[in-house]
Amino acid sequence: MDERRDPYPPAQGGRPPLAAASRLSPVQQAYGAYAGHAIACDACRDVDRTCADAGRLWKAWKALADDAFDQLANETG
Repeated sequence: MDERRDPYPPAQGGRPPLAAASRLSPVQQAYGAYAGHAIACDACRDVDRTCADAGRLWKAWKALADDAFDQLANETG
């Protein structure tokens, strides 16, 4: 096959990537907490079980997301 075997050239100096210098929004952080829990929790990974922590994290994310949406709607409306 014609697959490249040599490594890619190193990145040239300059500014660090923007993502490294930025922070997630509160909505993104809340969803990340929920998703991280759901991946690591045995109960959350089992279809037949429920987890109170996941419910709490989901509600916290949903409340932040709804609030953010309402703020945007009020600014444009």
